[in-house]
Amino acid sequence: MMNSTFEKHAEALFSLAKDEGKIKEYETALQKVLADFRVEPLLKSCLSSYVLAKEKAYQLIDELYGDIPLKFLTSFLKVVANHHLMDHVSEIVECYRALANEALGIKEGLVYSASPLSEEQLELLTKTFEEKLGCEVSLSARSEPSLLGGIKVSIDGRVYDGTLANKLEALRLHLLAQGGK
Repeated sequence: MMNSTFEKHAEALFSLAKDEGKIKEYETALQKVLADFRVEPLLKSCLSSYVLAKEKAYQLIDELYGDIPLKFLTSFLKVVANHHLMDHVSEIVECYRALANEALGIKEGLVYSASPLSEEQLELLTKTFEEKLGCEVSLSARSEPSLLGGIKVSIDGRVYDGTLANKLEALRLHLLAQGGK
């Protein structure tokens, strides 16, 4: 369950993005901010700091993201910094993404596999499920060695299980049922 503060910030930005007609563009820009924080963790720490003067934080935000042609992006980031929520920007972005995907008709899913999937494999799975479901799909991948092999995909509460572990369990149940005859 998300924190209502994070949801409120995400909803505020979503409303502005919707009014501007750039829902997807804002989501892409927010993902860039998260990527910047992953590459340079000190950036997030700096913008989260109570020591750094607000004006300096605002200046840094303008320098880093002012060139992105989105009317409210820097203002939003400044509000997040002002409320000392930069440490939680990923949760806010997650809330925004859920709102954006719902508005754009994009279904999110998670792919579990025994070993990491390549970008090409993930793209192929995405296209396959887009054709199967008749809508845009956004898949994230997660490795789970206990699956032994194959993949399991979860989209909108529905699970498509093609894992070796699932097949072995089905075979076990079948053999148990046969042994009872």
